[in-house]
Amino acid sequence: MERAGRRLPDHGATFYERLIARDDGWLASFYDALARMEGSVKDYLTEPARMKRFYLAVRGRVTSPGPARPVFRSNTDMMLLTTRLRLEADSRPHIPGSIDVWKSLFIQHPHGRYDSRLTRLASAWKEPDDVLEALFALCRKAVENEPLKIFMALSDLNRNRAQPLEAATVDRLARDYRAFSAQYPILAEAPLLRDQTVLQFLDTTQLINRVGDLQLRSDIAGTMQGLVGLWQIFCRQGSLPPEEADGVLAGILSGFSKVRSYRELFDSGRAGVRLLLKATRSPEVAPPQDRLMALLAGGERVGESEWRNRVVEEMIRIFEAQRLLSLNLLFELADHLESLARGERLNTALVNRLAARMSEIQLPRTSLTGVEKNAFAFGYWVERHLETQRKLNLRATIERAAADPERLREVRGLLAPFLRDTLVGLNYVHYAPPGAQLLLTDPLFVRSHDFLGMQGNTQTWRMTELLGTGWPSSGGGRLMGSLAGLPYALAEAEQNFMVPTREQALIWGDLVPQMVLSAKIPRWWHVTPAQLHWVGLHMRYAEALLAEGALDGRRRQEVAEILERQSAPARAWQTLRLLEQGEVRAALERVTPAEMFVLAAEVMRRGKTANGPLAEEIRRLEREFPAQVSYRAISRAFGTPKPTLTNSYQPELLLLKTFPTLMGYSSRIMAESWESPLLYWAALADAVHVPPAQLNVLIPELTQKTMERIFATHLEDWPALLRSLRLVGEEFRLKQRVQMEAEQKAAL
Repeated sequence: MERAGRRLPDHGATFYERLIARDDGWLASFYDALARMEGSVKDYLTEPARMKRFYLAVRGRVTSPGPARPVFRSNTDMMLLTTRLRLEADSRPHIPGSIDVWKSLFIQHPHGRYDSRLTRLASAWKEPDDVLEALFALCRKAVENEPLKIFMALSDLNRNRAQPLEAATVDRLARDYRAFSAQYPILAEAPLLRDQTVLQFLDTTQLINRVGDLQLRSDIAGTMQGLVGLWQIFCRQGSLPPEEADGVLAGILSGFSKVRSYRELFDSGRAGVRLLLKATRSPEVAPPQDRLMALLAGGERVGESEWRNRVVEEMIRIFEAQRLLSLNLLFELADHLESLARGERLNTALVNRLAARMSEIQLPRTSLTGVEKNAFAFGYWVERHLETQRKLNLRATIERAAADPERLREVRGLLAPFLRDTLVGLNYVHYAPPGAQLLLTDPLFVRSHDFLGMQGNTQTWRMTELLGTGWPSSGGGRLMGSLAGLPYALAEAEQNFMVPTREQALIWGDLVPQMVLSAKIPRWWHVTPAQLHWVGLHMRYAEALLAEGALDGRRRQEVAEILERQSAPARAWQTLRLLEQGEVRAALERVTPAEMFVLAAEVMRRGKTANGPLAEEIRRLEREFPAQVSYRAISRAFGTPKPTLTNSYQPELLLLKTFPTLMGYSSRIMAESWESPLLYWAALADAVHVPPAQLNVLIPELTQKTMERIFATHLEDWPALLRSLRLVGEEFRLKQRVQMEAEQKAAL
């Protein structure tokens, strides 16, 4: 039996059973990781001597327990290592920093040794393969593979940099990984960051950790992270010029390195806002709140006003639901306090505006269960933060300090906790998932963000977590940790409010949050009709290729060869059999939009067999709009964020074979490797002539409907997601057709 020119065993089941029995499945797992790859990295890893060396490292001396035993597939780490490995121009693996950095890490790790045998061997490392061998060896361990995560995170930090990080910077990042790794994706947003700024970021986080007053520390961390989160958003969507990103971040950080009072904190937060507005070319006369809202919404071109207004209105609705104070009011109050110190009269109406807003955030007190009382210590500093704001009587405080100009200036510090909440809230508003039920129903959700966490286990710089779901004391849930994982945490909280149409709609716990943030983080204001049409042409051309494969054996062989590299073997085989039987529609239902895009792109790349009107139209667009319809531009426009796979929230298309259900990462990596939805929505928009700007409203809505209609029967039932996607798409297509016919009748 042969498939795509490769010899396969005649008795596949028997062969596979004996293969598993020989070494408990390590060779099969190693092959599975290598078989997903193409190109120079695959050639490098499959060089016979090197492949044998790495296999023996994975296999180890004692094979049991092997990766074939668990219910979930093992060796997520090995698949990540092979998938994301990067080669230098000299065809040698990229080792962040230098080999000496990794030798030192294994020999003198600050938190203990990873492996006693590898520690002994590390002193003799001289080549990149020595480091890779150690990483492969650790892939067989059942414990968390921290060295590999460090290696991948630092490799991804260097991936888009013209000048890699210096060895000293890499060493510092590696040693601080356990404490600050959640922040590394933020640093990856700006490839032009200098080493000094990266080190300044780490220094600032450690200085904030040393602030003795825990309430002040929480407010400093929240204000700083709120500003850095806005900086990250502006870098990602292009509002902040890349060449200015380093200077702006350094300026924000410098303001927090020596904050020791609330007055200094307010001044640093306000200076950070001004710095961001100046760098984004905002008019000086523009109110800061209005301008930041406009920047977070994005889009300012002619023809975008209707959809941009809808985005801004939704953001304002959420901001108001959280009862947050606008930056306009806070800065106006601060300026008024300064004028009072110079002898001017109190503006009672201005002060009363703050009091009126604070009176709106009272929640009804409910009795707590025993479990909640025991766990209430988790939110002690959150309650302190809320009570401080509830009890503030700004007018009385001003009157007590009226005779002392310096005390009046110190009153400005009382506004610092409100400024923290507003800056954090602007991040929440930008990443708000479709529906945003928790944000709209719990007015304390933003204010309740816990930047400290459990006593003795500081969460300030760790990944964002959702806790307290369903507890009256937390209003249905609150977020804890840094803002680094805010998009995913908000989406995770929102999935509890989605009502599935079938009982197994949420079978993959990590799938829904990943799909939701994939619909919220990218923005499509800069997408052009040519780009939409180009993606739509690729989908239609792929359909034509599959139909042609049912009639032409040579085309069928070419299609099968490409699909086998992209889809699971069983599904590729089913597609091929259906084409042989002439069942084109059934074959199309088994091919994902991402696989169709790759199929069309690969046939176009080969050129010899790419013919017909669709292929010619694709070439015409490439000639007329070379900058818009390049694969790199389409990756940026319709890619998805992959914080686990790429250590970055920058949207991109990797076009990998979909990962299976895996131990340790479960459906999180499955969801990140499934890149079909945005490509499908783009092709749908092209088919029904939806303007690109409308995607910013349309995609979140359609994504929510897709998640609610999933009906999967088992953990590997990925076609269930595809079925739901296409069902929602067809309903939208029909709705648009009916609407168009109604408009035509009205016009007649």
